[in-house]
Amino acid sequence: MIVADGEVALRLYKRVGCAARALDVDLVIEEKRSHGETPRVFIEGTLLFEDLQRTEFIEARLADWRVANAR
Repeated sequence: MIVADGEVALRLYKRVGCAARALDVDLVIEEKRSHGETPRVFIEGTLLFEDLQRTEFIEARLADWRVANAR
């Protein structure tokens, strides 16, 4: 889930999508308004990262999350 507003939300949506494709991860991205709070990205209720991050950073966080949650 992306919690952000405006252009930051659009950028995060695009970057999270690109990172997921690079890792061949299927994601359903939900969005929620942040009402001016710090932008955040959650996966399965767990905070993945805050603020607008580079795609490479997001990809690394997704890869770490996937390893930590391998079933």
